[in-house]
Amino acid sequence: MNRPLLLIPLLLFLAACAARGPLTENRNDNVVSFVRSDTGHAVTVTLGPELAYDKRVHRDFMGATIEGWLYRADDGTSVLVSSMDRAKFEDLIGRTIEAPRTGIKAYPPQTSWLPRLCQLVRAYVVSLDSDVVSAVKFGPRPEGECDGLVDNDEYMAAHLDQVAEFDRRAEQDIAIGW
Repeated sequence: MNRPLLLIPLLLFLAACAARGPLTENRNDNVVSFVRSDTGHAVTVTLGPELAYDKRVHRDFMGATIEGWLYRADDGTSVLVSSMDRAKFEDLIGRTIEAPRTGIKAYPPQTSWLPRLCQLVRAYVVSLDSDVVSAVKFGPRPEGECDGLVDNDEYMAAHLDQVAEFDRRAEQDIAIGW
């Protein structure tokens, strides 16, 4: 008589595990791996030694919940390594990404000035079946006040050398393999 009652918690546990999806994450120092159990596809993000693990973060950004591993460097930069359901990622960026629903596709890194954050960011994005893996480097915050009124094109044109150095450092700090 107690056996059916014991099965209920087990079934609820299995249902909760299944609802989490087939993507698993593993962090080992400066290496974060993402593996899809249903396809066996994997993406690994390796960060440079000047970045130190800070914490696991859960942040709301532009209507999406971003969860990931936050690393910081002494120069005031940081890197957030995360994964997200592809549909949620497409909603976040406001467009459909061009990649098949199965397999892995890496996109060229993209640097932008985000006026809202007053920071340079460089994003590395890889589609992993129905998920997206990203590593985003955030530049140091500028000294003094930032009014958030300088748009991307204006900032990039006025700071060509600074942007080029930021990109060069990001290339040294972030390596993605699959």
